[in-house]
Amino acid sequence: MKKNLIDPALKSVLQEFSRSYLAKRGAVLAGYDFEELRTRLAALKDAALARNAELLATFEERARAHGSVVLRAADGDEANAAILRICRERKISRLAKAKSMVSEETGLNAYLAAHGVAARETDLGEWIVQLAGERPTHMVMPAIHLTRRDVAAIFSRTLGRPVPDDIPALVRIARGEMRKEIFAAEAGLTGANALIAESGAILLVTNEGNGRMVTTVPPVHIVLASIEKVVPSAAEALDLLRLLPRNATGQSITSYVSFIAGPHRTAQYIILLDNHRSEMAADPVFREALRCVKCSACLNVCPVYQLLGGKEYSHIYMGGIGTLFTAWIHGLDKSKALVKYCLRCHRCEAYCAAKIPIAGLITALAERLNSETGKVAWKRLAFDGVMSRPVILQSAFKAAQAGRKVIGRKDGFFRRLPAWMKEYDRFRALPAPAATTFTRRFKKELGRAGAGTRPSKGAVTIFGGCLIEHFYPEIGMAAARVLTRLGYEVKAGPALCCGFPPSNAGYRKASGKAFGAVLRAMEGEGAIVTLCPTCTTMLARRGPEIDGSEKARALAARIVPFSRFIVEKELAAVGGGRAAGPAGLSVTYHDSCHHKNVLAAEKDSRRVIESALGTSVVEMDQPDTCCGFAGTFCVDNPEISAGLLADKLAAIEKTGAGIVAMDCPGCLLQIRGGCRSKGLAVRAAHTAELLDEYLP
Repeated sequence: MKKNLIDPALKSVLQEFSRSYLAKRGAVLAGYDFEELRTRLAALKDAALARNAELLATFEERARAHGSVVLRAADGDEANAAILRICRERKISRLAKAKSMVSEETGLNAYLAAHGVAARETDLGEWIVQLAGERPTHMVMPAIHLTRRDVAAIFSRTLGRPVPDDIPALVRIARGEMRKEIFAAEAGLTGANALIAESGAILLVTNEGNGRMVTTVPPVHIVLASIEKVVPSAAEALDLLRLLPRNATGQSITSYVSFIAGPHRTAQYIILLDNHRSEMAADPVFREALRCVKCSACLNVCPVYQLLGGKEYSHIYMGGIGTLFTAWIHGLDKSKALVKYCLRCHRCEAYCAAKIPIAGLITALAERLNSETGKVAWKRLAFDGVMSRPVILQSAFKAAQAGRKVIGRKDGFFRRLPAWMKEYDRFRALPAPAATTFTRRFKKELGRAGAGTRPSKGAVTIFGGCLIEHFYPEIGMAAARVLTRLGYEVKAGPALCCGFPPSNAGYRKASGKAFGAVLRAMEGEGAIVTLCPTCTTMLARRGPEIDGSEKARALAARIVPFSRFIVEKELAAVGGGRAAGPAGLSVTYHDSCHHKNVLAAEKDSRRVIESALGTSVVEMDQPDTCCGFAGTFCVDNPEISAGLLADKLAAIEKTGAGIVAMDCPGCLLQIRGGCRSKGLAVRAAHTAELLDEYLP
């Protein structure tokens, strides 16, 4: 029986936490320039990484001057062995631990237990997880997947007596039990949020008093820290401190901030763990991931993490950033199952404290996996065999179009999919190919130069992309009519794939071939208006990066999303149209991932809609959460795609709007099909369609 990935109860907890987190984070960052803060933090982390060897040497020297013993560990095995050696030399049989993700990375607890040393967690979440025999599912809140009833049951089983599921009572019990562990321990172990080179001190940031107790009560303090944590001075540590708690937990500062230089009592040992981080730092692509400060903001806003949690979406480290660390620290093979969970929606990047391009790095990791561990058969056929060859791709679409009368209904959706594909349409109806393509309709109805117009504002070319060309030509025609009425000479671009689907799946060579065909077909001048954000991203960003030519950069400079073109050139004309839409008209707006998180064009679309229709957009809950289409993601992960769509439809329905607008034909496929399957009386429409209807 197939395993259900989504636990409804866990999903509810994680989504409610995400809403609360976003509200608290927004409040505590009010008055701050988040972009300036994270740009500063990213720069200081990059500078420190460039000087890593030098700063580590300085840190070692200064820490030893304070009486600390500093050791280097090449990998997790060496780190664990060093800690065991310290325990044996110091006759330590009980170790009290503060939270340390690095110790999870090395498997320290199990290693010590196998050698007769009891390692007891004293962070509340870590302690609960340890008692449950599980592992953390979040880097900041390790036990976020457990309810208070779960915790009460765990405590009852551990203590051998009934424990109420009252939170204050649970905290009192935990405090008493963990203090016993701390006072009985012969050593304490912590991680470090930063290693300060100039002083040889560590920065430790916690919200519970256990951190300070673990570093001061036991006679021996062991620090296990990874080498990328080193910064030059306290000034950089304070820059980190200014942003970390705000972005991690929505606090202006954590409850406890400790700078520790040297042993508090008998001895302090500092173990500096590499574990492939030096190799990662030397990689020109993946080194950016080492900026990570473990704030977990990326998890807190990740749509997939909110559905699956950290049990499913992790190896040791969780989510997209965890996938990157898994590939380097625990091996490419361990990351392969995690890469497919990333939507590449880029939402994480908008919240990352250190400006790490997580989604972009996941794509680069997919490229490496394809190269070193082999390609998925159907994707190799689709991308290398079809999408990289325009003639074959067009032939495939023509064949599908020829069978439209057999496979399609009058309403434009498939009649019935083969049994092996039922999983992909059970949650939303899928569109059949259109009766004719956009470029054919354009040629027939408007002609190559916008027949019947007297252009006065210059020429523009519409690039529709595959979905508009073959499934939604009416969107292309709507945009063409709008631009024609506004006085432009409109042309239809080539009926070619931009190359984004293979690029997103890590098929760089196939993507480059597809983009190259577009590049050759679109030489010239004048604006190219795009109707698909993923096409825009490919033509203006990824394609030029892959191609690297001046010609590609010149093409990129001509690309402009439809809504942005209207805002920049014609908003006054649009606003001067009809005073308002029909009485009672209500429109909500779905932020397509690339439209918002890459192109930052979501405000443009709202301005166009509100100007043309004379009504304000009714905002849905979290309009920038992915609808679940995400190209091949919905094929790889139909259950997750269905879960994301269900949440999106619920958010749309809650607004009471009769229209949900968007700028992405992929999102339109997902949301329109979902509305039909669910029987929602909501019209899903592209911004260009609405503008065509309400512009005189």
